[in-house]
Amino acid sequence: MRSSIATMSLICAAACIWTGTARADSQALYDKECSRCHELADFAGRPAAQIEDKIKAVVNGTIKHKRKLTLSDEQIKELSAYLSAAK
Repeated sequence: MRSSIATMSLICAAACIWTGTARADSQALYDKECSRCHELADFAGRPAAQIEDKIKAVVNGTIKHKRKLTLSDEQIKELSAYLSAAK
């Protein structure tokens, strides 16, 4: 029983660290690539999937954008989740 609790605690701690790291990375990416023209409120409350589709379209050149964005699929997914959760 104790080993199960210890294992679950370790898994939860690792998830918290990863989530915190992903959030910090996404915030830094937003600050670097988006904050010059966009406010967090521009995206707040929108579904992450909708934001992800728009960012992918910008990266692929389907949607006109002031600057060229070069982001990986993972960066787009994490940035979209960050923007969607913004307040």
